[in-house]
Amino acid sequence: MGEHAVVYGKPALLSAINKRMRVSIEEALKMDIVTTESPACITYALEKVKEYLKLDALPPMRISIDSDIPAGFHLGSSAATAVGVVAASIYFLKKLWNPTHINAIAYEVEKKQHGNPSGGDNTAVTFGGLLWFRKELEFFKSMRQLDITISSALNHFFLINTGRPKETTGEMVAYVRSKVAAHTSQYKKLFDENEEQTKNVAIALKEGKETDFVDGIKRGEHTLEQMGVVSKHVIPVIRAIERAGGAAKILGGGGRTDGVGFLLCYHNNIKTAEKLCVKYKYGIQEIQLGEEGVKLEKRSNL
Repeated sequence: MGEHAVVYGKPALLSAINKRMRVSIEEALKMDIVTTESPACITYALEKVKEYLKLDALPPMRISIDSDIPAGFHLGSSAATAVGVVAASIYFLKKLWNPTHINAIAYEVEKKQHGNPSGGDNTAVTFGGLLWFRKELEFFKSMRQLDITISSALNHFFLINTGRPKETTGEMVAYVRSKVAAHTSQYKKLFDENEEQTKNVAIALKEGKETDFVDGIKRGEHTLEQMGVVSKHVIPVIRAIERAGGAAKILGGGGRTDGVGFLLCYHNNIKTAEKLCVKYKYGIQEIQLGEEGVKLEKRSNL
């Protein structure tokens, strides 16, 4: 919760999910990057690591990235890449493991990718769990992992694949920025309403109140639609899920002309959600929220 509004100082409720990216590094005769992720993102991440470690040059390394997170679908793939490459390379080079520093460097990489991100995505990837995040100032962000365990009664989350959006996150952030400049008071009201619903969802999660939880997601999604970041092509399936007693919302930047990437869907009956997705020809998959963030693993054969 809190997409787009978070860029303007409003809070976001973020969660790591049970999809992972694995970054492995080993010695090599030359620099070799094996991945389907953005080469530019990886190269820039390595440059920031070099600056952080005060190295004149990086040694040749083989960097392999294997990911469950499809790029360009607003699931935080670029943030996962930034965090993973920064964390793995710093540890490989100097055996240092400091999540706070990893997160700060990954944020600089995200700024290169998206222009004016809040820093929320990389923070959720780094620390995991359910996170309350607010960008107070460019040099100060407040974040707190929430002491919330999602009850079994509310643990019914799905991703609905509406297709890769034609617009990047950076383009969507720039679009909203232009609308804010032209309609400042209107967007301030939308951001205020979005903040209220983000808080309502957090409270409902804590108290296990399904009706309030669903209502908060619905109202928050409606503010995003009024911001113009939800394509008209996916609004019908969102309304259908709402009529069936659930809720769905965009994730991340959204989209304007076609797909919006993945929708986060909540419904306590997966069969109902699956039938609706078949009708609209969208794929659906179960997910878990509140999962672990970045972690260090060593290969068993090393």
